[in-house]
Amino acid sequence: MYLFIFVFASSFFIGHINASSQVVNEKNIFVVYNPITDIHEFEAYAKQMARLKPFGRVDVWINNASEKAGFELPEGGGEWHEYASYNRNIAVFYPDEKIAPYIPEELVKKNQGLLNKKLKIIRKLGLGAAFRSNEPHYLPEAFFEKYPHLRGPRVDHPRRSNQKEFAPCFHQEGTVEMYQNMVNKLFSQVPEINTFYFSMNDAGSGFCWADWLYSGPNGPSACKNISLSESIVTMLNVYKEGAKQTGHGIDIFFNGMFTEGERDDIAAKLPDNCYLRGRNYPSIKGVSGMGGEVYPVRGIINPLRILRSLNRGVETGTQRYNLSFRTAYDRGHERLETIEKLIDIVEWQLQEPAGKGEINTLTALKDLCVKWAGEESADRLFDAFVALDKAFLYKHSTAGALSTLYWGVSTRHITRPLVFVPQLLTTEEEAYFLPYIFNVSIKEARDDYMDIHGGNRTLPDGVISRFSGMLKRVYLSLEKIENAPEQDFLQNMAKSLRIYSSVIRSCSNFYEAQEIRNRNKEVLAGPIHRPGKTPTWTGDQDLLDFNAIMRDELDNTLELIDILEDGGMELVSYAQVPFEEDTFVLGADLIEQLKLKRKIMLKHWTDIEGYMATPFK
Repeated sequence: MYLFIFVFASSFFIGHINASSQVVNEKNIFVVYNPITDIHEFEAYAKQMARLKPFGRVDVWINNASEKAGFELPEGGGEWHEYASYNRNIAVFYPDEKIAPYIPEELVKKNQGLLNKKLKIIRKLGLGAAFRSNEPHYLPEAFFEKYPHLRGPRVDHPRRSNQKEFAPCFHQEGTVEMYQNMVNKLFSQVPEINTFYFSMNDAGSGFCWADWLYSGPNGPSACKNISLSESIVTMLNVYKEGAKQTGHGIDIFFNGMFTEGERDDIAAKLPDNCYLRGRNYPSIKGVSGMGGEVYPVRGIINPLRILRSLNRGVETGTQRYNLSFRTAYDRGHERLETIEKLIDIVEWQLQEPAGKGEINTLTALKDLCVKWAGEESADRLFDAFVALDKAFLYKHSTAGALSTLYWGVSTRHITRPLVFVPQLLTTEEEAYFLPYIFNVSIKEARDDYMDIHGGNRTLPDGVISRFSGMLKRVYLSLEKIENAPEQDFLQNMAKSLRIYSSVIRSCSNFYEAQEIRNRNKEVLAGPIHRPGKTPTWTGDQDLLDFNAIMRDELDNTLELIDILEDGGMELVSYAQVPFEEDTFVLGADLIEQLKLKRKIMLKHWTDIEGYMATPFK
């Protein structure tokens, strides 16, 4: 599964009148995404979004899943299935009568219940609605046993899944009829929807014979030579036809795993108001916190990046905005405090645009720093924000492969013990982390710290050390600010940067540790043995280096524990109850896991000495 991790595109629309809102100025259209499940928190968030109403139409995404679709997971869990277990496909909200028996009724009720509660709030606030979905989504095997003629392509990732999954074929009239029934139900219940965003051929979805399906092009023999665009256009028209009952149009935006040739063919046949990423997409200004790229940390924003996006170009027609606050496949979201600051920036720039160009953007940043830090500390905050922007530009250009979602969380670099011989850990010592590592092979999950979702990643020498140093200068500068109008927010951001730096440090330590382990595969494959008796002041250099890495990770973990115990847990996404912990979500007992990590590391501290020589004379 490619790491496109959807900051995604989307936003968009055609105005309309409905029972709960007035015709609004559509010079600007805002589509906002946030997978909040707490309805009181959602109401506060929706009120934040309503601040944008004077500037245009605001469509709020309302169909996030109420809970994980645990019924889809294979017995014993499934790595690839974790990707899709919070997906928002239409069948888990308004299933057709053919599908309904194969989806837990209680899950459907919970999903509809959450959607209806959100709908009530946005109606009260006069906001529009947006709907995201992965389509056509795979269905349970029992469904295809009942309706074998509807079986479409295999859509799972063979290298990341131990169980095959199939999506329905959109060349079958039965599939089209089934989807039309579900879409009609959706629009009859939620006529406020203006915008759709679809993810295709990825994260649980797929069309027959698409070139980049993970198991290769596949599907029923009968539709092998039919153009991919035909089935996609058929699905898009199903949604457009369903929307007619609302009396207003909809805009459909989509992206997915398509070759350039497929994109050309699809784009040439698109219905009106349907937009394919990379072809006929309109100009969209993306605005977000940094929760997606610093996950599991919350509370960090890059105002300079936001200002650049807001002040990029001057549109003569409708300007569309995509505001995203979602993280980790909808398992997490940004803090309301952070979102409030982001909306402050958007609102301010809509009222007083800075104008195009870097000089105007930097001038706007200086004004923002005065608002947030006061005249006395404005220059310090300005320098800190510029340095933050440079730090992440540097990371993106030199270490783009380092994802704290994939390395830190789904490979559990944050919480697993860093030891020279992980095979020596007992079953009890592995129990709190090994089941959550993303790997279809328990042996690879145990033995290879750098098996990232079935592949290895490399980093240039020295880049993480430099990036960490750049981050340190930022949070130390923020910590020196006093008596600022936004003091609490700035100090929380400094603490968030400390937490993120700790995660980066863990990822770097595991990377360097695995390099040493890779160099000593033959040594590790042999028996434990006493070192030679030849006197040496140095011993094995790899032993010295590994010991230094272990000590750094031990200290790093203690520093992280201190931060989390000092209120830092509010700045991290984690499971609110133990059973919600999974591959992409850290445990509710995160602090206790970190303490256990240190305890196990110390217990196994000398394991390396059974394979390499220590200094002695």
